Amino acid sequence: MKNILQKRSYCPGEQSYLRAIMISFTVHRIILILAILISTSLLTYADNPSEMIYRAYVQEEMNQWAAAIRILEDQYSQSGEAGILYELTLARYGYIGYNLGTDNKSKAREQISLAEENIDKLTASARYEASAYALQAAMYAFRISMSPWRAVFWGQRSMNLIDKAIETDPQNPAGWIEHGNAMFYAPPVFGGSKEKAIESYSRAIRLMEKNMEEIHHWLYLNTLVGLAKSYRDTSNKPMARRTYQKALEFEPEFKWVKDELLPELLSGQ
Repeated sequence: MKNILQKRSYCPGEQSYLRAIMISFTVHRIILILAILISTSLLTYADNPSEMIYRAYVQEEMNQWAAAIRILEDQYSQSGEAGILYELTLARYGYIGYNLGTDNKSKAREQISLAEENIDKLTASARYEASAYALQAAMYAFRISMSPWRAVFWGQRSMNLIDKAIETDPQNPAGWIEHGNAMFYAPPVFGGSKEKAIESYSRAIRLMEKNMEEIHHWLYLNTLVGLAKSYRDTSNKPMARRTYQKALEFEPEFKWVKDELLPELLSGQ
């Protein structure tokens, strides 16, 4: 009787079929592993508002910034921690600037009101007192940008708060950033000076580089942009280019600089 356990020889068609099954099985395993890795990465990303905001800033995906603000609101409502309140207020500060830049004044006004509520609470924390003064100065500046006629009333208030922030903590970059912003955007007749902006932005950058906190990564890049624009406006193109390149060394995928600001500078626009 023929041994039913004897080795079977497969025809070419059967071999191709088996190979196809094995390839399909391998591909499905790879897809499954990738799906697990991606989902794990997304969960980590979603659990880290600082990273969400940074990626939103770098990649110009502002829906992620808004989502991060909602996460921070939930975290603060549950914990009441001053550190989370500061992160939330800083997130609103950046989001307001974006909305003003895209002429969404209604959204900017909404966020300014919410930020000012946060700032009122933040001033009670000794650790964040200087930052709170600087952020409130920025709120006045934001309101002035929407209603320039109010500069007479709010401009001096903003500068007083900037001075108070620097006096409270000269090692805090927040006050120097807002001083740089004030010097950059104010007309010379109201004390504006691009040269003074360069000094203040440079000092803020040095302070952030000494203690580079994750929540300040996007702010560091934004301050480098302010410094580069100040160099550009004082006809120092080499330093402007060098500053933009420094930003790209920190973050090679920084779209605003890579795709817009640096090419404009190099083309002489």
